[in-house]
Order: sequence, then C-alpha cells, then structure tokens
Amino acid sequence: MIPQIHLFFKTYGKVFGLLATMLVGALFPQAHAFSFLIQYFLMLMLFFSFLDIEFKPRTFHRSVLWVLLANVVVAFLSYAVLASFDITFALTAFMTAIAPTAIAAPVIMSFIQGEIEYVVASVLVTNIASALIVPLALPFLLGAELQISVWEVLQPVLVVMFVPLILARLVSQLPVPIRNLIRQGKRFSFSFWLVNLFIISANASNFFRNEDPNSTPTLIVIALISLVLCIVNFGVGALLGGQRNWQEASQSLGQKNLSFVIWIALTFINPLVAMGPTFYILYHHLYNSWSIYRFERRHQ
Repeated sequence: MIPQIHLFFKTYGKVFGLLATMLVGALFPQAHAFSFLIQYFLMLMLFFSFLDIEFKPRTFHRSVLWVLLANVVVAFLSYAVLASFDITFALTAFMTAIAPTAIAAPVIMSFIQGEIEYVVASVLVTNIASALIVPLALPFLLGAELQISVWEVLQPVLVVMFVPLILARLVSQLPVPIRNLIRQGKRFSFSFWLVNLFIISANASNFFRNEDPNSTPTLIVIALISLVLCIVNFGVGALLGGQRNWQEASQSLGQKNLSFVIWIALTFINPLVAMGPTFYILYHHLYNSWSIYRFERRHQ
C-alpha cells in the first residue's frame, strides 16, 4: 500500500502542485503587481536548463525538422481557422501552438527510457525558431488592434532566450568544481516555475475581475481550444516520429515551453490570451504523468 501511495505522489505530485498554485494565484489577484518578475524567473529557469544541453551533430534527426514544421503549421492554421470567429481565440490558439519544445522534455523522455538526444535536438531547433518567428509574426497577426514594431517584440525575446544560453555556454568553460556548484541551483527551477505560475494566475484573475466580468464562457472556450491543441500536438508528433521515434516526436511537439509564450502574451497582448498556454500546462503535465505511470506499471 505504501509503495503505491509513494508512486502516486511521485507521478502526480507536481500536477497537484501546479493546480494548487493556480488556485492560490486566482485567489490573490493583487499579486499581478509582480508581473515584471516573470521575465527574470524565466531567464533563470532557461539558464539552468541550458547547462545540460550540448550542441552535437549526432543529436539531430531528420524528423526533428518535421516536428519544427508541424509546430509552425499548427500555429498558423489554428489562427487562420479561428480568426474569422474571434481574434482573441485566434491569438490564444496561435500563442499556445507556436510554443517551442519544453526544456524539461528530455527529462520526461529519460523517465520513460526514450532517445533523449532526439528531444534535445527538438528543444534547440524549436526554441531558436520560435524566438525568431514570434516577433516577426505577431505585429502582423495583431493588425490594427495593436501596432507594435518587429524589433519591439524581437529585442526582449532575444534577451530572454539567448542571454541565458550564452551564459550557460560560458559556465561550461569554467572549472568542474565551479560548474557543479552552479548546477546545484537547478533544484530550485520547479520552485521558480511555481512562483511564475502564481503570478500568471494572479494576473489573469485581476484581468477577469476588473476588465471582463462576463469572462467565464470565454474562459471555457479557451480551455477547450487549448485541450484540442494538446491532443493534436501529441497525436501528430507520434505520427511524424514513425515506429522508431513516435514517443520522442510526440513529446517534442506535445510538451511545450509555455512560460516563454505566456510572457509574450502578457507583455504584448493581454492576460486572457495567456490563459490558453496556462491551461495547456495542466493538460501536458497530466498526459506526461499518465505516460510515466503507464511506463512504470509496465516495468514493475
């Protein structure tokens, strides 16, 4: 009985933590005042994650490019389908779908004994591509609703994405004892993410209370859009990977670096659009928890 309880909390503990954090954030909308911290916590998380990523030719598979293409096509296609109905829904779908592969995806893959190098390549390719595509596309997608320049979006995105990457590469040149000391900060990454999620939820709660009193139906539609995108991404990814790499490709397309697009949505659009990727956080963690649980049950 005790081992089963331990397995349950090991598998679902983070999901419950995410749910609790979102609930607490919704109850304290005053915390939206700390939204400026999201960028810096994100840079910290990226820095610690980039410490373990190495650029090696053998990490790249041909189908990784198909994953990248699917990531872009799903984003623009979902925007095109929804734009004629509601621009907010269209932007929500685009920002959710265009999110690159999550930095944590190789970790999940290691739990189910998949090919980690494949997912590492997807992390590198999709994160760099998204950092360039989103700033170029967003001013045109927003249209007359909000006029911003490409550079206005590109400059902070480049800072958030590439400063941690450059710093991580510099750290890799330091003596081993110093590198190991710095790596100890990785254990706080999930805590940083919980703080970010708390602020994001508080921001959305404040937006709903002060600007959109009839937001519940809209929120339900956004939750459904996010769920459909999650199912599509994991499913299409599995098809692209073929028999050999279906798990790796599914994880690469399905698990997303949502803190990146949430920050962009909060900075350049509105908190309502940020709720799409926020719901996706819950969905992909539930799917990954189920995948890990299923793997461990098969190998007991």
